[in-house]
Amino acid sequence: MPVTASPNPGAQVGRLRELAVEASYDDGATWNRVPVRDGAARVRHPAGAGFVSLRATAADGAGNTVRQTVVRAYRYGPA
Repeated sequence: MPVTASPNPGAQVGRLRELAVEASYDDGATWNRVPVRDGAARVRHPAGAGFVSLRATAADGAGNTVRQTVVRAYRYGPA
């Protein structure tokens, strides 16, 4: 899935130094780091069906950070 980080208009920002994505398959009780390469997060689903929760973290060289979590971002597997 595509992943990008962009500042709010007018924000004083530095160069992006960290962009991380994590996935959870138990509504956020546990988190697994997801590889991010070439602007895409490579989410692998466990066998069966369920929901994926996503958490993204970003930081810049000016010390700004953000963490955004979406519980049950989408459903995977057979319905």
